[in-house]
Amino acid sequence: MIKVGFDAGHGINTAGKRTPDGEREWSFNDKVARAFANELALYKGVMTKRFDDPTGKSDVPLNERTDGANKWAADYYISFHHNALGGQWGNHTGVETYVYTNPLPRSVELANAIHPAVVNAFGLADRGIKQGNLHIVRETSMPAILIEGGFMDSLIDIKKLRDNKVLAEVGKSVARSFAEFVGLSRATTDHEEVLTMAQYEELKQLINEQAKRIQYLETLVGVQERDVLEDHRKAWEWAKAQGLVNGAFPNRPLTREQFATIEYRKANQKS
Repeated sequence: MIKVGFDAGHGINTAGKRTPDGEREWSFNDKVARAFANELALYKGVMTKRFDDPTGKSDVPLNERTDGANKWAADYYISFHHNALGGQWGNHTGVETYVYTNPLPRSVELANAIHPAVVNAFGLADRGIKQGNLHIVRETSMPAILIEGGFMDSLIDIKKLRDNKVLAEVGKSVARSFAEFVGLSRATTDHEEVLTMAQYEELKQLINEQAKRIQYLETLVGVQERDVLEDHRKAWEWAKAQGLVNGAFPNRPLTREQFATIEYRKANQKS
């Protein structure tokens, strides 16, 4: 099983990481990263783990990301970013991919395999593969690359970054190139389907919601039934006579739907 760590760069509110119009870098990074994970989920023999905050609300410290990836024993690490130059609109343009200044040989091979796919998917100028003393590629113990997918403050590149189809294709292209690089084969056949990450998250949410409903019902079942307390008996008998309650379970919690029914019946009685 090949283990791939990845992240979507900075958090939503990280200072300076935005276009001159206020669009957040994370929003671009996240769309690419999610498309990458969803596409790679269609292959056999690989698992991914995201090391930034997938909600973007917090900017997970870089040391937590690299420590987490190292502890998880990831085989590869990919960090998705978008570039900026001065924070003012200009005509600078292009895609570049970083490895460490003293990179593992496999990091360079990974960059050579992934970078052309990013350039082609964006359809932007090729700024090449570069070396840099960046924390993510320096402190990870596995082959790692950091992708800068075009400039957020470029009048040329921003057209691509604002196109969700382009961002999705970049993520998919990175996943496909990675799969080819490490020799993965697709898991889907005519008789087999695999959940994407998005479908998995949706299913997990539905399961959690159903679990809460079951827990609530178990709580209701666990309530020890008792007769109406004397202080409430007169009101209870009146409510039964008026048809506001059916006389069952006098000491159980009132749900909102039951409350609505009571109010509905009261209103109809008045009319």
